[in-house]
Amino acid sequence: MAGGKFDKLVGKTRPGTYINFESTRNDTLGNSGRGIVLIPLIGHNYGPSKEFITIYNSSPDAQYAKLGYSVYDKDANNQMLLIREALKNASTVIVYNVSSGEKAAGTGGGVSASAKYGGTRGNALSYSVSANPVNGFDVKVYIDGTVLSSYEGVADIAELAEQNDDYIDFTGDNELEAVAGVTLTGGTDVTAVNSDISKFLDDMEGVKFNYLAFPVTDKTLQTACKSKIKYLRDSAGKGVQAVIPNFAADYEGIINVTNSVSVDGVKLSCAQVTAWVAGVTAAAKNTDSNTYVEYEGADEIIEPKTNEEAVAAIKTGELFFSYSEEGKIVIEYDINSLVSFKNGKDETYRKNRVIRVFDAFGESIQINFPPNKFDNNSVGWGIMEGIGKTILKQYEEAGAIKNVDYDNDFLVDRTISESDRTYFNIGLEPVDSAEKLYFTVSTR
Repeated sequence: MAGGKFDKLVGKTRPGTYINFESTRNDTLGNSGRGIVLIPLIGHNYGPSKEFITIYNSSPDAQYAKLGYSVYDKDANNQMLLIREALKNASTVIVYNVSSGEKAAGTGGGVSASAKYGGTRGNALSYSVSANPVNGFDVKVYIDGTVLSSYEGVADIAELAEQNDDYIDFTGDNELEAVAGVTLTGGTDVTAVNSDISKFLDDMEGVKFNYLAFPVTDKTLQTACKSKIKYLRDSAGKGVQAVIPNFAADYEGIINVTNSVSVDGVKLSCAQVTAWVAGVTAAAKNTDSNTYVEYEGADEIIEPKTNEEAVAAIKTGELFFSYSEEGKIVIEYDINSLVSFKNGKDETYRKNRVIRVFDAFGESIQINFPPNKFDNNSVGWGIMEGIGKTILKQYEEAGAIKNVDYDNDFLVDRTISESDRTYFNIGLEPVDSAEKLYFTVSTR
């Protein structure tokens, strides 16, 4: 994250936390750092149940022990595919295994063993015990025949258990003895039910994220997701959006994806491409639009739209893929599902770039104006207005907003601010992208 000192008159372009230490007071100016994608793993065959697992683009396989696979593996339920597609652009992906089955288990070598987590992937785990040439025993843990962990010179089962292996829990009261190999069996999967996914929607309230890929086609659950996103945006003050397949939500917090692509010859469903859309949205700055952004690795559009279908889809708030003039597969128009322009929301609210500006600005306000930081008097109001104008300058210089009136666009309403209540009046005009270009050519 960017940091260091800042000049109040110049501001900074990069998001980050910037701190000045001065003799009279300590000012902190921070900007919103966005870009975290959240994905529920529905039908995954291994891992801790109902636990959030964070995966970083810089080390995608650091969570192998909890996922049971490399992110690059072609797992049976295509959950790694979702992670891969999101990580093509996102820096951070958080996943949540909505349900887990029985643990695989086995005995041999004097010990009882069980997979760390439930699911049929545990049936691919095995271990061996061999005599150490010097003292004790050597124990190895495998998955599909590949060594995962190795322990040398283990004296007894208690010492083996103390290793707290990432894949297998070892227990027993007997003596260790050599065994060529013991494969765990009995691991099972369970089918996720609506209550499991509803639990995920409740649990995600406590997690910091920006974009949710929700690969669910059940309309009841899609509606529940919209309600949760609306609550987080409107009541909890969190600037989040969800990407949902084929769901006309008519809400700026929901991006409705209505066709899909083939990646490396594999046809993805609309539900699966929500991961890529969430990732590319997470990667976009509040000065970027994803209109005509290319889908990396895509080689075919599944159910491409005709001109008439494309026009109708845009009018109904759909995000879909089309071919550019160069034949690339791109996002046609970076819009969300909002189509009813009322209650103070005009057509600009359908543009995801504009929503990114609003959400990032809101988070910047939350970072810089926590409760109980400033005095609620003329001195405190002046300080707050100064910080607010600096934030406006940051956003204007970054190209996120325009036409800033520094005398009037960030003011404390001094007529009604009293006691512990402070009221602000803020003016904000986001910059959109030039996405409809009209040329008049006069021939001579």
